[in-house]
Amino acid sequence: MLLALSTSAFAQSSSDDDDWLSSDSPRTSTSSGTSDSYDGTNDSEFANDEEYAADYARYKTQTTSRSEISKQRSEGFSQSVFVGARFHGSFNTFLGFKSDGWGAGWNAGAGLLIKISMFTKNFSLVPELTFNYRHYSYEKDMDVYTNTAEMNIMLFEIPFMFRYTFDQYDFFAAVGPSLGLVLTGDAEFSSKPKDGVVSGNTSKSTNTFRPANMEFGLAVEGGYMFTRNFQMSLRVFQSITNLLNKTVTVEESFTKSTLLTFYTNLGITFLF
Repeated sequence: MLLALSTSAFAQSSSDDDDWLSSDSPRTSTSSGTSDSYDGTNDSEFANDEEYAADYARYKTQTTSRSEISKQRSEGFSQSVFVGARFHGSFNTFLGFKSDGWGAGWNAGAGLLIKISMFTKNFSLVPELTFNYRHYSYEKDMDVYTNTAEMNIMLFEIPFMFRYTFDQYDFFAAVGPSLGLVLTGDAEFSSKPKDGVVSGNTSKSTNTFRPANMEFGLAVEGGYMFTRNFQMSLRVFQSITNLLNKTVTVEESFTKSTLLTFYTNLGITFLF
């Protein structure tokens, strides 16, 4: 429905075109009074024939009209829908209840997007499907011990961005919800005694806390268009759902934590 609304203006033909294309339209009489029309099958023989000159001119007009309508439909669709690819990298961390200790991690990803014009050329919907790898780091001083942890996840992100383009400045701004579907995730936790404070060995445990299967949040984006096909943007994301799966988390340091992902990423986009 969105595609139909956005391209209908380009696809409509004028009333004059309808008259030209109608099979019931009357043919202009020739100078000899005959009503036979020229069908254009033998251009070299009849193009300059005085008897068929008027019908030939009308035939060429009809052919041009059909070509122009087809061109407008094609251009209207191409100007309303763009397919592209986006590549990004960024820093991330966790916010939320008992999330202190989680520092700056990093993530990188790439994916496909579709830019669909809505209502006017300035408004557009830009859904994406992006594959991401994220790394989170944790470190906290516990007086006699230092606790550290890492979590690595791979997921699909599906943001739906509503974009407004400022044509005169070549800037755009966007906002929209984003859904993350976790594919795999692993974690490691270690506790190391401080030198000279307490004796002992570093203890390590694996997957005593795990990521949830899904996260949901809001993304805000601003960008600049170097050309119509090459863009750069900065995106900020804040999740509103806990990325920690409390059902299978047994690590005491995190059993009461709420881990809300926050990241900023810098991306480049190529539209085709």
